[in-house]
Formats: sequence, C-alpha cells, structure tokens
Amino acid sequence: MSNRRAPLVASAVIAVALAGLALVSCTAVLSMIRANDRVAATREVVTSYLDLQGAVAGEAFAEAGYRRAPSPAARVRLDDAIDAVDVAVQEVRTIADRRDAATLSDLELLNDRYVAEVRATLDETRMKTGDDRVAGPALDAMQSLLESAVSGHRTEAMRSIDRQEVVVDRLTVVLPTAFLLAFVVLGWTWRMVLLDHRRLRVEAAESATHARTDTLTGLPNRSSLREVMDDAFDRPRTQAALLFMDLDRFKPVNDSLGHHAGDLVLQEVARRLLETVRAGEVAARIGGDEFAVFLPRGLAAPAVAARILAAIEQPFVVEGHEVSIGTSIGIARYPEDGHDYATLLKVADTALYQAKQAGRGRVAESSRSVAGTGAAVPA
Repeated sequence: MSNRRAPLVASAVIAVALAGLALVSCTAVLSMIRANDRVAATREVVTSYLDLQGAVAGEAFAEAGYRRAPSPAARVRLDDAIDAVDVAVQEVRTIADRRDAATLSDLELLNDRYVAEVRATLDETRMKTGDDRVAGPALDAMQSLLESAVSGHRTEAMRSIDRQEVVVDRLTVVLPTAFLLAFVVLGWTWRMVLLDHRRLRVEAAESATHARTDTLTGLPNRSSLREVMDDAFDRPRTQAALLFMDLDRFKPVNDSLGHHAGDLVLQEVARRLLETVRAGEVAARIGGDEFAVFLPRGLAAPAVAARILAAIEQPFVVEGHEVSIGTSIGIARYPEDGHDYATLLKVADTALYQAKQAGRGRVAESSRSVAGTGAAVPA
C-alpha cells in the first residue's frame, strides 16, 4: 500500500511544485508587463514634458528676436510662441497623471506672469530704459519646474526597472531546472532589462546632477546653494555672509550682439567668480544675470565684494567685440540679518537694490552702508 502511495505522493508533490512554479512564473510575467507599461507611460510623459520645454525655449527665443528687431512679423512669431506653450501644456495634461496637475498649474501661473512682464515691456521706451532683469526669473523658474518634473518621472521609471530586476533575480533562483527553455528567453529579457536599467540610472544621475548645476555656466544653482548654506548654518558659531550680485549693462549685450554673446559673457563671469573665491567659498548662479557668493567665514565679505567688482569691471572680448559691463552687490550676514537661506537672500536682494539706486557698480550691506569703488554713500 505504501509502495502505491509513493508515486501518488511524488506526483502530488511534483504537481504542487509545478503549479507553484507556474504561479510564480505567471505572477512574475504579469509584474514585468505592468512595470513595462509604467515605463512606457513614463517615457511618453517625459517626451511630452521635453516638447513643453522646447515650447518654453521657443517662447524665450521669439521674445529675444522681437527685442532685437521689433516688427509686426516678429510680434506675430512671439504671440504664436506664447500660444504654443499653452497648447503644449494641454498636451501634457492629456497623458499626465493627477500628480502632475500641481506642476502644470504652477507652470501656467509662471508663464502668465512671464507673458505679462514681456508684454508690459514691449514698447520701445521701456525696451531701451527698462531694468536689466525683465522676465529672466520667471523663465528660469519654468525651466527648473520642468526639469524637476522630468527628473521625477525618470526616477519613477528607474524604480519600475529596479522592481523588474528583483523579479528576474527570483526567477533565476526558482526556475533553473524546470524551465530550461525559458532560460534562453529569460537571458534575452535580462539583457534588455539590464541595458534599460543602466541607461535609466545614467539618465537619473545626469538629471540629479543637472538639478543641482546651472547648465550654462557649470556653477551650482539655487537649490545647491541652499543646501550648502543650510549645512553651514547647522554648524555652531557660524559667522557667514551672502553676496547677491546682478550684472549692470548686461541687457544691451543681448540686444546688440544676441543671446549667444550674452551666454558667453555669463560663462566668463562664472569663470572670473571661480578665480575670485577661495577654498570653502561657493559661487552660484541664481538665474538670468544674477549670481551669489556664499562665504562660510563672512568677516571678509567687503574684501571679496571688492575683488568681484574689480574682476567684472575688466573688459570682456566676445566674438571679436569688446564689451564692458559691471555689477552691483548686496551683502547679508548670518546670523545678524537672518537665520535661513530665504531670509538672507531677501535681505541681500534689498541691499542690491540700494546699490543699484546709489548708482550701480557699488556694494551695499543690508541697510547699513553703500560703497562704490573708491566712494562711500549713506544708504
């Protein structure tokens, strides 16, 4: 009787094992299919976001073209570019999930602000006498918002690929003998998954680096500067300073020589800042023609500001043209003027405005003093 039961028990065990293997295989396959669907959907959203980035860039390019050569045709191109951004936003809405709603709403608000600022400065008088900083911050904020959204979706796709990799690892342990033929297909699938995983990991790493670095100048960006300052503020007995600077006479460079020449000037400004600061000091581009220098040891802030003024006042040679610009600098100190990044930046921005009002090419320290190269004026 026991001899008869042995084959039955063995068959039952084999049947259960095969059923278990089949269940594991089906579950794994379904999990991989769902992960592939998520990756495909994410890539579609990322592609739409990239198209939206192109529309925003086209809007800025059309604005620059109109400012260089105002004409009815140029105004039509600018209006068309503005409309193209709205169309691109709606296209993203049709395929993005609910988590993107807030990002798209913020983007529409920023674009409305940008369009309003642009249209408010399109007459010739305002174009000739307007402030250097017209709509750059809104453009930078829109690009940063889009880059953050793309980075988030790519990270989500990488997580899906990571889950695929875990499933494949389990399959290689559970099915080595029962599914010999499946190993051929599995090997091919593993190779594809591994290649996608590596590619997405590289893209995610590049996106993370891009999110912390200004792509034009290579300097740390606003987010990176905030992290550096927060780390410094966590250390006891910190006496730091934030120098907030804005280039003087920079807008005419863009208007007369074009945005490419302006970009070359910004890159040279970044290089001179890096030569001016010392170890432990951080130079960053905040956006447009605005830069900042953070000094963990802020006692030398006036001396550093003076070196920066001297460095920026030296002529720039851009595509065979000699260009002269300058800068104004506002200084805020920690902890006297504030205890966090946002407060110090606001104080430094107010001081920068005071420097501009005093004649530009000057340094202002919160509300205490304003000084130029060789002159001092009460704030």
